[in-house]
Amino acid sequence: MDGERAYDLARAGQIVELAARPVLIHVARLVDATDPDHVVLEIECGKGTYVRALVRDIADALGACGHVSDLRRTRVGGFGEQTAVTLEYLEDLGHKARQSEALLPVETALDDIPALAVTDEDAFRLKQGRSIVLVPRQVEAVKARLKPGSRTVSAMAGGSMVALCEMRAGRLEPSRVFHLEKSGDQPDVDYGRTQG
Repeated sequence: MDGERAYDLARAGQIVELAARPVLIHVARLVDATDPDHVVLEIECGKGTYVRALVRDIADALGACGHVSDLRRTRVGGFGEQTAVTLEYLEDLGHKARQSEALLPVETALDDIPALAVTDEDAFRLKQGRSIVLVPRQVEAVKARLKPGSRTVSAMAGGSMVALCEMRAGRLEPSRVFHLEKSGDQPDVDYGRTQG
C-alpha cells in the first residue's frame, strides 16, 4: 500500500484488499452478550494480529456482519493494566520532578533477549562503545538461548543493564549503551576516574 495504513485508505473511501497471513490466537472467549447485536470478546493473541480483521472473519464465519465498536488493549508483552498509570498521575509526577517513579526498569521491555553477566571492567568497555571478547563457554551459553536469526544479547553488570549488544565472532559489540543508575543517586560506574 506504498507505506500507507490500510485503515487510513479505507477511511478515505478506497477499497483495500489485504493479503491473508497466519496469526496466533491463544484464547478467544465470549465474555458477554449485552444485547442481540453486541458481544464482548476477550482475545489473547500473538503480535501482528489485526483484531478488527479477526472480528470481521468471526462474523463472516457466523454468516453475520460485524465490526469493532470499542477496542481495549489490556496487555502487551510484560506490560499490563496492573502496572499502568494514568496520564494525569504522570503529569502530576512531572510537576514534582518525580516521573521516574512511574517507570519500570528497562529490562522489563527487553526480557525476551538473553542476558549475559559481564565483569565491571567489561561493563566499562561496553559503556565506552568498545567491544569485549567472550570466552568459548560464554559464547555457547548465549548461542543456546538466542532466537533463530538473532544475535542480540543484553549485557548485565551488578543487576543493571549495561548495553544491548550484537554477538559476532566471539565478541560482544555494543549497539545501544545504557547509563542507568541503581537505586539511589550514585551511577553504576564512576567514569571520571581511571585506575592505574
